[in-house]
Amino acid sequence: GDPGIGKSRLLHEFRQSLSGEGITYLEGRCVSYGSATPYLPVLDIVRHQCGIGEGDSPQLITDKVGLCLEEIGMTPEGSAPYLLHLLGLKEGTQRLAMMSPEAIKAETIKIFRQMGLNASRRRPVVLVVEDLQWIDKTSEECLASLVEGLASARVLLLSTYRPGYRPQWIEKSYATQISLQPLSSQESLNLLESLSHTEDVAQNIAQQIVAKAEGNPFFLEELARAVQEQDASPSDLLIPDTVQEVLLARIERLGEHSKRLLQTASVLGREFSLRLLNRMADGPGQIDEPLEELKRLEFLYEQTGTDEPIYAFKHALTQEVAYQALVPSHRQALHEAAGKALETLYAGRFEEAYDRLAYHFSKTDDAEKAIDYLSRFAEKAARSYAHAEAVTALKEALAHAQQLPAAQRDRCVLELVLRQVDSLHFLARFSEILDVLHEQQERVDRLSDPSLACRYYFLLGRTCGLVGDHEHAVQWLNQTIEQARQCADKATMGKAYVSLAIESCFAGQFRRGVECGQQAVTLLQPTEELYWLGCAHWNVAINSGFLGDFQAGSRSAVQARRIAESIANPRLRSYAAWIAGMIYAFKGEWDLGIKACEQSIDFAQDPFNRALALGFCGAAYLEKRTTHKAIPPLEQSIQQFGPALVRQMQSWFMIMLGEAHLLNGDIEKAHGLALQGLHLASEMKYQFGVAWAYRALGRIAQARGEFKEAATYFTAALETFTSVEARFEMARTQLTLAEVAQAQGNQEAAGAHLQAAYELFETLKVTHYVGRTVQLAAKLGIILT
Repeated sequence: GDPGIGKSRLLHEFRQSLSGEGITYLEGRCVSYGSATPYLPVLDIVRHQCGIGEGDSPQLITDKVGLCLEEIGMTPEGSAPYLLHLLGLKEGTQRLAMMSPEAIKAETIKIFRQMGLNASRRRPVVLVVEDLQWIDKTSEECLASLVEGLASARVLLLSTYRPGYRPQWIEKSYATQISLQPLSSQESLNLLESLSHTEDVAQNIAQQIVAKAEGNPFFLEELARAVQEQDASPSDLLIPDTVQEVLLARIERLGEHSKRLLQTASVLGREFSLRLLNRMADGPGQIDEPLEELKRLEFLYEQTGTDEPIYAFKHALTQEVAYQALVPSHRQALHEAAGKALETLYAGRFEEAYDRLAYHFSKTDDAEKAIDYLSRFAEKAARSYAHAEAVTALKEALAHAQQLPAAQRDRCVLELVLRQVDSLHFLARFSEILDVLHEQQERVDRLSDPSLACRYYFLLGRTCGLVGDHEHAVQWLNQTIEQARQCADKATMGKAYVSLAIESCFAGQFRRGVECGQQAVTLLQPTEELYWLGCAHWNVAINSGFLGDFQAGSRSAVQARRIAESIANPRLRSYAAWIAGMIYAFKGEWDLGIKACEQSIDFAQDPFNRALALGFCGAAYLEKRTTHKAIPPLEQSIQQFGPALVRQMQSWFMIMLGEAHLLNGDIEKAHGLALQGLHLASEMKYQFGVAWAYRALGRIAQARGEFKEAATYFTAALETFTSVEARFEMARTQLTLAEVAQAQGNQEAAGAHLQAAYELFETLKVTHYVGRTVQLAAKLGIILT
């Protein structure tokens, strides 16, 4: 419903009605500035469930978390580290140090869901989240995960939101939406009459109030109070036109101390602790009297069921109006006071309050503190895999960096941009990355610092590769290595070789890819960059696989998988699974390959990685010739890659999709996809894909009985596969050439092709293809030596 329509009031009355019932009531709140703060309402709920108060010591928080988990039947040893990490504590989270942000996020969401479901086994749970229109994406994921388990749980999830927002779970059969409508004129009069002292309001004034309020209960209530508070005759009464004007008028009529306290509180948000408000006041006991007045006049109310006094504005609009009424200089001063109060309250453990410290100091002229806390908050968000929120914070920090002295500005801006690009990468916003980085080229040259330059060129090179700009990718990655050597940055040098191995794969230079991957392993082994070390092994695996060296590929895939498991990194686990699956499928161990590729889809947590996993899963099914299961994942993969993302892989999966349709007997569809894949692979200079397309077109011609055309395509495919040393595909193409030669009556050529295929398959130790070659030779009456 609209603001003021009665959502919060209904929840308040509902909560009051539950007094004395044997239930657990948990509440979280979204705020207008909180959409860039990950887990904001989730943190409210966790703190509420564990009974954590503002300013509790780390040890007390740890004890409360452990006790809460034990009470609901969960193991503190397994779950507490994730909750402590969420709450910003370092003690007790050491075992998460080697885990990836993706893995920590996934486990945190799982634990949040389990806490709600487990608590409901003890007694019913009412879980309330207000103002979903401002929810952050990570909290939305948490709630969506919880909703999946609610059908059979004793949990009532209640949420409020304004028009324009649509909950992810609204289509569930067990979800109900209540759309609040304005009150009728008679209902409005009834409400007006029910308010205290309204019998003094003249009938004509009552009618004016009802007309102005237009059925909005909050507006109606505030108008009634505004009229009552005016010391004027009925003819001189002023009835404001909007609820904002009503609230502002009521605030202006407050005593000086009460007004100042309300404005101070508005800077803290819709909800705040008495402890924090006291630290911002003039001194101990200075706020008692004005606070009582604000409660009496129903601007604020004290929440019940909390271990320490917590106050909240009666309505979000009241807080918004009080805040907006502040003159800019006073607002900045209050934000600075709030920031300093938080620094005092969280002395020695700022990480627990980075979100609020960043918010308050970002509203001041203290550029250094704003940048510092925004950067720290962004780092914390990225560690929770909340990259969208991290990017937003870093953009705000960049705006503050423009206020720094020129001597500091260049280095600070470049550092912030490089960190921003790290998060943009995980969001697959590659075009934006290139725009942001190109803008910094002059600054990189001006600073002439190899330690910054090598990071800059690495990010530029890696992103160029992802959008298919192979030439510039190689150029910038080589520049990375040159700059990294100057400052002995082995880690960045190793990462550059990982990316060069990928570029070599896309260029069809598989042997070069293996060499770059092995160089990356050597450089990264002494470092703590375990994710990148795993990627180095994965690159050796994929390049070895395309070379046909399946034994080396399998060994490297195992190394990548072991590292991925040791750091619980789902992205790397997905990579390792689909490369292992591809090798299994090529070797004829189709079921193992399909299983591994399906696991890779389960591990994939972002659209880019999921597109890869789906494509390889389709490829594994195609190797088994299970076309009805190959087509859907291949189609999904192609769609998810989009128009400008790793188009080499997109072209390959497109050609495979054509082959699947050919096996299904749809020659025309197969032909169209093969030509489309050929065009895209040629455009990207992806020779492996070009060769695959030639072979697919050859098979289509063969199916049509056009053997001469088929032979031409197969020959072109063989030459191209040979140029990139793809020995397994060379051998498979020799088989197709043998079939066409036999169909053309050329027994000698068929025998030569079969012999070549047999020798390659024997060398590669691909036993199932050795058997197929022998069978085909026997069928054609050809003797192999």
